[in-house]
Amino acid sequence: MTSIAFYLALGFFTAAEVPQLRERIYVQTDKELYLSGETILLKLITTDQSLKPLIFSKIAYVELVSDTDYKLQIIVELKNGIGTGEIILPVDFPTGYYRLIAYTQFMRNEGENVFFEKNIGVINTFQWGYYITDEINPTNIPLQNTKKKEVAPTLHLDKSTYPQRTRGEFTISGLPENIHTLSVSITGKEIFPCIESCESLFLKNHTEGLIEFSGTFLPEFEGHIVTGLVVDNKTEKEQYEPLLESAIGFPAEGIRFYAGKNRENGEVLFVTSGISGTKEIATVIFNAGEKYRIDIKSPFISKFNHKPLDEFRIDTVYYETLLARSVALQLLRYFSDDFSENQIISDSYFKAEPDFSFILEEYTRFTTMREVFTEFVDGARFRRKDGKWEISVLTNIGGSFEYGSMPLVMLDGVPIKDHNDIFNYDPHNIEKINIYMGPFALGGYMFDGVVELTTYNRKHEDLNFNRATQILAYDGPQTQFNKETPDYSIETNRKSRIPDGRHTLLWKPDIKTDGKHSIIVPFDTSDLTGEFQATLQGITKEGEFINATIFFKVE
Repeated sequence: MTSIAFYLALGFFTAAEVPQLRERIYVQTDKELYLSGETILLKLITTDQSLKPLIFSKIAYVELVSDTDYKLQIIVELKNGIGTGEIILPVDFPTGYYRLIAYTQFMRNEGENVFFEKNIGVINTFQWGYYITDEINPTNIPLQNTKKKEVAPTLHLDKSTYPQRTRGEFTISGLPENIHTLSVSITGKEIFPCIESCESLFLKNHTEGLIEFSGTFLPEFEGHIVTGLVVDNKTEKEQYEPLLESAIGFPAEGIRFYAGKNRENGEVLFVTSGISGTKEIATVIFNAGEKYRIDIKSPFISKFNHKPLDEFRIDTVYYETLLARSVALQLLRYFSDDFSENQIISDSYFKAEPDFSFILEEYTRFTTMREVFTEFVDGARFRRKDGKWEISVLTNIGGSFEYGSMPLVMLDGVPIKDHNDIFNYDPHNIEKINIYMGPFALGGYMFDGVVELTTYNRKHEDLNFNRATQILAYDGPQTQFNKETPDYSIETNRKSRIPDGRHTLLWKPDIKTDGKHSIIVPFDTSDLTGEFQATLQGITKEGEFINATIFFKVE
């Protein structure tokens, strides 16, 4: 792995140095057909070309595409080659088939042909049209022969029919011992046949020979690599400046600071870790005044090769089923607070404990930051240099502590280049000040210490930036999660007056078997009635796919 990283860092490969490692990614979804406003639940598994589980990339990318152009995009964090994510479909998302495409940056060196891809259907129940068609019953249509190695455990339900709001369980028997990962989803039965257009291209592409490898895209085996572009603020053109000192931060509580690495093509790379759930990114250039800024480049492909999609036709026989599902979805969205994007924020990688911590409510509230630092903040102070105010922090120099001149100052996670911004800041917005006495090495830079200021709302309000600093919207990687469901073995939950319109009754993307050949999985039905299906999917350590499905009714 070290040699791959080394040559990729150089940005090129010779023919003899092209690595034999080939990464592939497989995606499971909780179902194949969605309504606008529902959430696509995803599980991602990385493998090598022989389908054996591979632990290499830490980040994956998923795009929902209509023909060639993306509609929705997410970044997913991978742990041990496994990740989970969710794509929330807007309520006005148009009816049609869409391409669900997944890849890692390392896979981009081989091109689109090796990406995971499958089609899903979306129905907008406020914009739909119906067609009288001779639909064949989905259960009578054979699935495409994928020629994959497969293990089929036995599923057994404790009932064939369940009442609404009831705790049920099914037993999974015949599980192999060598399971790499296993997941279960229980959803309403698919009402459309899964014809070839719904099948995954993953299994078509994994067996192809070694494809020409470009070596252009760095593997993200440490964490998400944020790519920036240096832009001249006067000309608004991209500029290559090899000596620029740049960094990014992620506004939130905690210190997440990453220095930039300049590339000859004009890009600036920021190798990050632990930034899941972030919604903003702050960029700063330290050593060029206000001449330049860093703009963030999208990590996605966004535009793909043309591929026509089948016409989406809805038979009138499904009208009542879809209407009931649509009404249940609207009630679910109205009464639930679970329709926000995955916002689990990782812990800050900066684990040092502050030498001094000051909660300003515990002190006299002064009207200027200079007074705050002078009267009770230990370990840091303002001093005037060349007509500007600077913050200096105590640092250990040769065994004795002295005030240094190169601290890292951050407000709500935003790196502050000009300390006058802090000098002129309203201290009534500040809740806490932490002082870390140095020295510290962060992202390749040496700092005498760190001054961390946190506001009450963590939103860096009223902070004025010069043109070398900017804050941009940025959706960081989604981290692993489980969907919580009501427990209807508890009587008070069963009698709740809040509607339960779940179409996906259960989504467990990572079930632990502990080497057992048989396990029991509980689930809870909702207010929806009709046919449902429980689907078991997984992969063994030898690359065998695990797949089984069982059906039941809710009345």
